[in-house]
Amino acid sequence: MESGAVTGFTSAIAAHGFFFIPALFGSVAVTSAMWGFVAFYVSCMVVTWWFYARKNAEAPS
Repeated sequence: MESGAVTGFTSAIAAHGFFFIPALFGSVAVTSAMWGFVAFYVSCMVVTWWFYARKNAEAPS
């Protein structure tokens, strides 16, 4: 029932990537941009682990 909203939200976030990634490459050094992407993805993995994969995480209802 909520899959349409999740798909729309995910698509909106993905569409912003086509703007922000080239903008970052044009405004800062490529190495700095890549480290920023690594930090972002690591933070996403930590948040996902915290809410879904860790021991004693709250089960979805």
